[in-house]
Amino acid sequence: MTWRDRIGDGTAEFRGVVLYLERGSISPGRRVEVHEYPLRDEPYAEDLGRKAREWQITGYLVGDDYDAQRNRLADALELPGAFEMRHSYYGTHQVVVIGEPRITETTREGGMARVTLTVVRADDKPRYPRAVADTQKVVEDRAESAFDALQAEFEEQFEIVDLAADRVEEVETAILNALQDAEGIAGDIGGTIARVIRTPGELGVAIIDSLVGIADRLAEPLRALRSYEALFGAGETRSASLTAPLDTRLQAQAQTAAVNLVRRGSAVAAARASASWTYNTRDSAQQSLETIHRGLTDPLSTTEPPTPATTQRLVSLRAAVVDDLRRRGTALPELTVFNTRRAMPALVIAHRLYGDATRSEEIVARNRVRHPGAVPGGSELEVLSE
Repeated sequence: MTWRDRIGDGTAEFRGVVLYLERGSISPGRRVEVHEYPLRDEPYAEDLGRKAREWQITGYLVGDDYDAQRNRLADALELPGAFEMRHSYYGTHQVVVIGEPRITETTREGGMARVTLTVVRADDKPRYPRAVADTQKVVEDRAESAFDALQAEFEEQFEIVDLAADRVEEVETAILNALQDAEGIAGDIGGTIARVIRTPGELGVAIIDSLVGIADRLAEPLRALRSYEALFGAGETRSASLTAPLDTRLQAQAQTAAVNLVRRGSAVAAARASASWTYNTRDSAQQSLETIHRGLTDPLSTTEPPTPATTQRLVSLRAAVVDDLRRRGTALPELTVFNTRRAMPALVIAHRLYGDATRSEEIVARNRVRHPGAVPGGSELEVLSE
């Protein structure tokens, strides 16, 4: 096939008007900004991307109805927005007209009109600003709302004003035992609990603050998540029959309320912390999601579920965490396995996987490689997919 066969009649069609081509030219290239600095002989050329591709088109309208075609073309060129151009030389593209197109006709050349115009390729879709929900802020706000509901429920159920000192000590011990599952990470809260044990409002705030503080004390999200997970089933609740003495019933109710606050509060605190955690892999985000989802779901199916108000807040928080971690996790690379057939340096592995030898430190740290200069053959290394 020759070039004449490929070009055909040599026409350009704009919104139904056919223009016979006389000549055409294209202006390809890059956008380059040249920076020249004082006392430096060599300039710096900064590449800013591909230049907008312009086509300069010269052609003519001819025939007994050229004047009607001229009017149609003039109307077409005045319409807003991009339109399709079918060009024998350049193919079919969306274009916009720039500059000042001209339609020229003379009595000497009767029955025809000459047309010159410049168009710019506009195949790309417009990129308007989009409103994106701040899913992390939504999680934080709903966690605070859930804490408020837990606090209100706790204050309503924790009644120990009329209890004897020995029974109050038993409730205090139950609270400390529940928090002990965090391996002391919750901070020195024993003295605070002893001081405010008879004031439900202050006690609830102290317990919640200690739970929130776990994430602040542990810099590693995975360690903090494990500590919170240990608290999801911490402590022991008590039950008392309706025929039991009043002080026995009040003690059991207070202990259950405190233990439930620790369990549910730890799940809410984990959800709140997850909004500030940075994840390196999709797997770590998914692990957080599964753990927190379980922590917020299990309390809803116990023999003593939370009040309807608290339940609604926990469900709302759970939905926000799912939305946040799924959105953020989708954009992260997955973990995969790389098998070393022979001993090789971590630098070589990083370059082979990513084309970037500097990422060798990431591979060494993730797999706790003893000798980065000679990773043993037959090793299975956990690496990021990208």
